[in-house]
Amino acid sequence: MQESFAVGSPGAVGAVATETFQISPQTLLIAVPDGRCWVLHLGSSEVAALPESAVAAERSTLAASAVEGAIAAGLAQAEHTPAAEPYTLLRYIRWLAGNFVFAGQTPGLFRRGAERFDTAGRRDLSAFARQKAAEESGHAELAYRDLQALGLPAAEVARLVAPPSAHLFAERFEAYVESNEPIALFGFSYCLERMAVERDRAFIRKVVAICPPGSRALRFLKVHSNIGSDSGHVHEQLSVFESFTNSELTTVTRAAYETAEMLARQPLMDQTLSDAEIARRLRVAGIEVSYPHADAAMGERRIAT
Repeated sequence: MQESFAVGSPGAVGAVATETFQISPQTLLIAVPDGRCWVLHLGSSEVAALPESAVAAERSTLAASAVEGAIAAGLAQAEHTPAAEPYTLLRYIRWLAGNFVFAGQTPGLFRRGAERFDTAGRRDLSAFARQKAAEESGHAELAYRDLQALGLPAAEVARLVAPPSAHLFAERFEAYVESNEPIALFGFSYCLERMAVERDRAFIRKVVAICPPGSRALRFLKVHSNIGSDSGHVHEQLSVFESFTNSELTTVTRAAYETAEMLARQPLMDQTLSDAEIARRLRVAGIEVSYPHADAAMGERRIAT
C-alpha cells in the first residue's frame, strides 16, 4: 500500500512517497525507490533503518528497493551463529557437495513452476521460469567436476557430506513452486543469486589458496560469483519484478525475506557437519583428502594418494 512516511534518516527531510510490504505476520517493510528501506515490527512504534542497497539505488525502483530491503531484513534475523572460522578445504568440499545436491533439482523445479504458470494462463511467467531452468541446467555437473578435480569420488563424497541445508533449501523451493502463489519462487531464486554476487575475487583467491595446486576446482564457484553470470541474472530478475502488480511484488518480497532468513540460519543447520565430522566420514569410507589450513583439532594432515 502506498502512503507518506516521515523519514528521519540523515539527509532526508519531510515526507516521501513509500511502499509498505508485509514480509511476515509481525513485520512490515517500508521501501523508497532510491534504495532506502526500514522495518517496522507490528505492535511496536520503533522503525529500524536497513543498510542501503547499491543495486537498488542504481535502479531507483520500488521493486528493487523492496526485494533488496527484504534480503537485508532477513539476514539480520540471525540471532546465534557459530563464530567465524578460517575457510578450509573440507568446508569447500561440503559446499560443493551441497550444491551438487541442490543444483541437480533446480532446473526441474523451475520447469514445474512453468507448468503451474501455464495452468494459470501466465505465459509470461512460464516463459521466464523456463528461461531460468535453462540457465541453471548443467550447474550440478560443474560442482561434480570440481569434486573430481580435487581427486575425490564425487558421487560418494556428495552422499557422505552433503550438508542438511542443501535438502532444506530444495524443499523450500519445491514448497514455493507448489504453493497457492508459485510466483514466490522468483523471490527465492533472486535471493540466492543476489547472495552469490557477494562472492568476489578476494573470496575466490581464498579458495584457490586452500585447494591443492593446479586442481582447477573452481567451475561452480566462478559461475556463482560476481565474475560469473549471477550478476546479470540479478538485474534480469529485477526487470521482471518491476512489471509486477503490488500483490505479486509483495509475494516475491516476502519469499526473498524468508529465503534470506533461511540463509542467516544456514550455519546452524550445518554445524553438526564440522571439519572433524567430514574428515571422519571420508576416512571411514577410505577417502583421503589433503587440506591445508585444516582445523588444528584434527591432529594431523592427511595427504591424498
